[in-house]
Amino acid sequence: MMVRKAMSGCTAVVLVSAAMTGLAYADAPTAPDPGAAAAPRVTVTPTTAKQKTTVTVKVVGAPKACRSVQARSDAFVKAVALAKKGNPPVYSGKAGVKANAAPGPHQVVVGGVGCGKWAAKAKLTLLAPAPKPVKGKVISKAGVNVRQKPTSNSRITGAYRSGQTIDLICRKAGQPVAGNRTWYRVKTPQGWVTARYVKANGAVPICK
Repeated sequence: MMVRKAMSGCTAVVLVSAAMTGLAYADAPTAPDPGAAAAPRVTVTPTTAKQKTTVTVKVVGAPKACRSVQARSDAFVKAVALAKKGNPPVYSGKAGVKANAAPGPHQVVVGGVGCGKWAAKAKLTLLAPAPKPVKGKVISKAGVNVRQKPTSNSRITGAYRSGQTIDLICRKAGQPVAGNRTWYRVKTPQGWVTARYVKANGAVPICK
């Protein structure tokens, strides 16, 4: 900083350092405190999961004084007590995901008991469950063949008997059979059956 002082009709400029005056500039950098503890860090593995599965929650940097550490989430079946290992301690545990947990992002919150107020957070994303297959019934007296492709001249991979109930995964247009171009994809055995000989009990989604 500069201080101007009038002396006998002339002006003298006196330079005074901030250190001498005890003042500090507001934008002066602040050195980090080497003794400050790092904030606890939470990881969830895998970060993307399905309902009715298990994920692993791990916490590094939690205070050593914690008597216990727990992980909570609205996606979990229940709060999970994390096991402590090592020095410095690492806490980890497995959490079950609810069968009816909503698809999308969920927050996992971890906190401790007996070690002050703190909370560490992580994100868990749940996938949308696969749609349930629509039931279908074989209406041909001779049954129906399962084809490798939605054509009547592709390789036969299996067959269903007359009256049998089967799972229809999805539908797509293929070679016409008696004027019907729709084919249903089936899983066991894998392949396609013509809709000419199978009656669906509901709306079958279009194959993507």
